[in-house]
Amino acid sequence: MKRYLFLVAIFICGFIKAQTIIVRDNSTREVIPNAIIYDANNITVPTDNKGTADITPLDKAGFLTVYHPAYNSFTFTATETTSVIALNARAVVLDEVVFSANKFKEKKIDVPYMMEVIKQKDIEFGNQPTTGEVMLNTGAVFVQKSQMGGSSPVLRGFEASRVLMVVDGVRMNNAIYRAGHLQDIITMDANMLDRAEIIFGPSSTIYGSDALGGVMHFYTKNAELSKDDKMLVKVNTMARFASANTEKTGHLDFNLGWKKFASLTNITYTDFDDLLSGATKLPGYYKGWDRVYYQKRFGNRDSMVLNENDNLQVGTGYSQLDIMQRFLLKTGNFLSHNINFQMSQSSDVPRYDRLTDVQGGKLRQGEWNYGPQKRLLAAYTLGYSRNTVISDEIKVILAYQKIDQERITRRFQRTARTTQSEDVGVISANVDAAKKVNKHEIRYGLEITSNDVRSKADTLNIVAGTVGKAITRYADGGASMFTGAVYFSHSWEVNDNFVISDGIRFTQTNLKAEFIDTTFYKFPFKTAQQSNQAVTGCLGFTWKETDNYKVSLLFNSGFRAPNVDDLSKVFESAGNILIVPNADIKPEYTYNMEMSVSKVFNKRYKFDLTGFYSSLVNAMVLTDYKLNGSDSAMFNGAKTKVQAMQNANYGYVYGFTGGVQFDFNDNVSFKSTLTSTTGKYVDSKKDTVYALDHIPPVFGQTSLMYRNKNTDAEFFVRYNGKKSSADYSPSGEDNAVYSADPVKGYMPSWFTINIRAGYNITKNFRVNFACENITDNRYRVFASGINAPGRNFIVSLRYKM
Repeated sequence: MKRYLFLVAIFICGFIKAQTIIVRDNSTREVIPNAIIYDANNITVPTDNKGTADITPLDKAGFLTVYHPAYNSFTFTATETTSVIALNARAVVLDEVVFSANKFKEKKIDVPYMMEVIKQKDIEFGNQPTTGEVMLNTGAVFVQKSQMGGSSPVLRGFEASRVLMVVDGVRMNNAIYRAGHLQDIITMDANMLDRAEIIFGPSSTIYGSDALGGVMHFYTKNAELSKDDKMLVKVNTMARFASANTEKTGHLDFNLGWKKFASLTNITYTDFDDLLSGATKLPGYYKGWDRVYYQKRFGNRDSMVLNENDNLQVGTGYSQLDIMQRFLLKTGNFLSHNINFQMSQSSDVPRYDRLTDVQGGKLRQGEWNYGPQKRLLAAYTLGYSRNTVISDEIKVILAYQKIDQERITRRFQRTARTTQSEDVGVISANVDAAKKVNKHEIRYGLEITSNDVRSKADTLNIVAGTVGKAITRYADGGASMFTGAVYFSHSWEVNDNFVISDGIRFTQTNLKAEFIDTTFYKFPFKTAQQSNQAVTGCLGFTWKETDNYKVSLLFNSGFRAPNVDDLSKVFESAGNILIVPNADIKPEYTYNMEMSVSKVFNKRYKFDLTGFYSSLVNAMVLTDYKLNGSDSAMFNGAKTKVQAMQNANYGYVYGFTGGVQFDFNDNVSFKSTLTSTTGKYVDSKKDTVYALDHIPPVFGQTSLMYRNKNTDAEFFVRYNGKKSSADYSPSGEDNAVYSADPVKGYMPSWFTINIRAGYNITKNFRVNFACENITDNRYRVFASGINAPGRNFIVSLRYKM
């Protein structure tokens, strides 16, 4: 009898076990949450955050199907049920969901904007050292670099302060984001990202100032709660090495989750040595890109040392530490509380382009470093999800950011080292709400930000040890910037195939800068103060049919209010140009029209094309300026040309992005993208049309991907067209001095051939390998002051539990 009961128990246990399945990615073995399993009667069950689903409610007499928009569907019978179902990822993603277009979850096919979604598994497979490289890896974003510790993304010909970066709903752009080239994106650790979404084109209706070229919204990993009474433990560790810059990266994140409370800790440390460029010189290569000499100090004197390997770009290495801590607390059925702490700190980051400047046969700089760059974010998010008269979902974000930056410079064979320090404090509050009424989706909210900028400077005689005064980069009496805004957006699903989107925003901006010490320059003012208002809006139409086509037409506007950098900066740019403050600078506006067409054949072959035209009014451009009646000034002992940020009459940017994605079968896919942009501005005083700065040449990327059980691989080619001399801006921001023609500006075309692969050694261990720039080409990206990496072998080992 006991034996009989034992056999029955085994049978019952086996039957119960068969009711629960886990859905995984076939190549990475990662679990897949939010997959849907349905039967012939369309009864469905979802997978949870562990990829697990209980199929007990389903009718197991017929076929069962597992569906996820990013994977090929899988159909099976109950008799075939095993504990694990593996799905193959697809290049043509159907019915994708986005969060950033209107700050709440919606179907991508309903949104009239052109968007790019980067998921965590894409980031891990891409195996890139910085978030800037993650953007470049999409093939749809152009990235400029002045030094290895830099990455300045370009969206539709707009860069730096004309592109908005957002992390977890908080603006990263602050009052000292400059119009030139930025490196702030590298303070965002790629290893802590859950996903990133890129909106192309003006997005000021939802996001306000700076969103002219678009928005890059970064969503970091969140703490996960347990679905049952057991503590949820997740561990993710990674070690990576790259040969071109001897990169050594270590990463750890772990999650501890209970039913009501969860904690996530994320730590990454990276160390880079000097970067090795390629040895194969492509047509148009310029010998001035070779690192022939570098500065080294012997005793109390600078010397030019002959570089034994001119491919090695001496003066590029740096290190960085990134820490993130998140807490999630659930109180009741509707309320959640999220604490988000982020800290990033680098070592000194050498400004490589300036360290290679030569004047009269000698190096110009003995030192040029960005001092340890620090970014601190502390944010509290209150989430309230409940159907009420005014909303279905409300998010309140209160945040504080502190950004410390230093610029440390010393001329070659001089003893005076100048340190300019900027301390920026940002307080912000966001309230966003969403409500669905029948076929109407309504979103509305407000945003308040307050920036406080403190700028200091001094000189140190590195031999005598004496300290003296120096000119500050920004107003030495302090500067402040306040913004307040309200917005409303709305989507109307007229029918299953037609959606109308619209929105409007009002923004008030107040700006003030105080100049106390005018010893160095007698500015024509001691206080610069502005108050600006902007109204922006959007209107979009989307015709669509899931798995078939999408046609969208979008009219939208954007604006950028002058910030502290525009109003009060004193700075020596490339090519011996002195940039000085201009208190009369006004906001710039862009009015955009774009059309996107997307067609899917047989759920496997997708074609995309987006064309756009943006008109700029009061475009802010760097151009010649007179300071106290003179077009030049003495700076650092040399007579220097003077420029300032000024409003041009108008400008325009137009172009297109095209792409194809093919799923040839469940294992092999193909993807290619190409972007072309043109930009000009008109100076009515001189009756002349000039090239706008920051406009990249034609660029794109083509990939062939293979996925199978435990394995994925990609062969891809990345390419840029040439940038002709006639297309270089006279402002100096295109860095003609670092191009293949330092006088007129010219950048030859280039390409790289690359391969990468990943393999699961066990369920928990995965190894990734890549060889980038296989042909070891020596090339330089447009507007960059550093050669790109040569042949680069990358290997990483990851453990997940």
